[in-house]
Formats: sequence, C-alpha cells, structure tokens
Amino acid sequence: MSDIAKRPTAYVALGPQRYRVHHVSDPLLSGLSDVAVLGDRIVVLRRQAPELVMLGPDGVLLGESTDLPEFVCGHGLRAIGTEHLAATDMDGHKIVLLDKNINETARMDCGAHPGLGRPFNHPCDSARGPDGRLYVADGYGNSAVHIFDPDLRHLKTFGQPGTEPGEFSTPHSLLFESQGRLCVADRENNRVQFFDPEGTWLGQIEGLHKPMALALTSDGLLLVTDQTPRLSAYDPDGQLVGRCRTFSTFGHGLAVQSDGTIVIAEMNPDRVTLLLPVPSTHAG
Repeated sequence: MSDIAKRPTAYVALGPQRYRVHHVSDPLLSGLSDVAVLGDRIVVLRRQAPELVMLGPDGVLLGESTDLPEFVCGHGLRAIGTEHLAATDMDGHKIVLLDKNINETARMDCGAHPGLGRPFNHPCDSARGPDGRLYVADGYGNSAVHIFDPDLRHLKTFGQPGTEPGEFSTPHSLLFESQGRLCVADRENNRVQFFDPEGTWLGQIEGLHKPMALALTSDGLLLVTDQTPRLSAYDPDGQLVGRCRTFSTFGHGLAVQSDGTIVIAEMNPDRVTLLLPVPSTHAG
C-alpha cells in the first residue's frame, strides 16, 4: 500500500501573531468537551469515563487518565488559580473542585433535584472571581449565573430567559477578563455579555454565531470560539483584533498555555488542536 502524502503544515493568524496548527487525535479523546491547563499538563474533560485525560504541553498523551466518580456528563473545565480545577457536570447538576493531583476538594450540587431558577439545572461552566467568589453559568435548564462566596455558600443569582441586556438564552461559558469584568458567552443570543462582579450589565460583543468557549491570553486578549466555526480575539475595549477559523464543526472548549499556545477542544471530529505561536521574523 502506498503512503498517503503528508499535508503541508497549516498556519493561522490572530492579529500580528501567527500560529502553527497541530491536531492531536486519539480514541481516548473521543467525547471530549473542554480543556484546561494545569501546570505543565493539558487536561481534557470527556463526556464519558475516564472523564479526565492528561496531555503534555506539546499535546502528547501521557498515558494518564482519571475517572470523576458520580459524573453523569462532563461539560466545562476551568483552571481555578494555578493549582486547582473546577469541573462541571451538566446532567449531574454539580460542580466539583479538584486539586493539582486531581483529588476532589469540594463540590456543589443540588442533591439530584434540579430546579428552575435555582442552583443547579444543567450548568455549563464555572469560574473564580478576583475576590475568590465562584460564578456558575447555569446554563441549559436555567438562563442565569449564580454567585457563591469563597466557602461555596450561595449569595445571589442574576439573569433570566430573554434577549435584553442582562438576560440570557444559554450562558455557556464564563470568565473574568483583564479589567475585572465577568464575560458570559450567551450562546443562542449570539453575543458575549460583560458584567461587574455583582451582575450589573456593562456591555456586550455582538456579531458572533453561537459563541461556545472563552479564554484569556497573557496580554489581555479575550478569545471566543463560535459555531461559524471560528476563533476571534478582542482587545479590552471589545474591538476585534484577529480572527481565524477552527477546524472541526466547532471548538467547544478553550485554554491558553503560559507560552501563548492556544488549546482548543474541537468536536466532530473530536480532537485537541494546538495553535503554537510562531516567532516573528521581522527585524526591528
């Protein structure tokens, strides 16, 4: 049998930064939903056991995987600081906090009693605020964001179904950006909304097609994947500074490594895609 010709390397750009595209495919990555960076590892969350699969920073599978007990369907995974993860169980209606050794340290759940307008009802993602509070995008059954204190006590909920500022369809991903604003990917409303830490509406980015995942670069750019499919980069003023396409049907999860490598959890086909920064060759 003749060898299949190797395809040339693909490159994309976000503003002035060019990236080399590297796809990582393996049966252990089937059913993936999200990715996070924990130290020198890429952690992949899947919707089936084993729920967590570890990759090296170059995307090489490390042969390490971990089950998340009692998880029904993993959806979101986010680094909480440098040594913890928050994993969201969409259909188990809970959020589990994990340490750097992937040991559970705490959990929030509704005791398998999901409810409209209260925690939780098919949550999608969670993130920690600058003051240590935890924010949960609750997500498919609710159109709301819940705020918890650092001891994981429920403080307040904001948002309701709708299309007006401060309302949501499916709050699918969330994080705090460089100016301290909470960013929420409001998927079926085709926008990313900005809030202060108390849930007061501050503005929004429009012109997206079902935004899926959010991440932040070290220099403060907000990265957004959507179902066009594409990856967009916005400066702190919300101005579009770069855009490229993603390579599967859509990028469902997103993270950034310390060297600037962008990691995308791509679905259909399921794989991890790395965008590796290419050093500039321009003099001066």
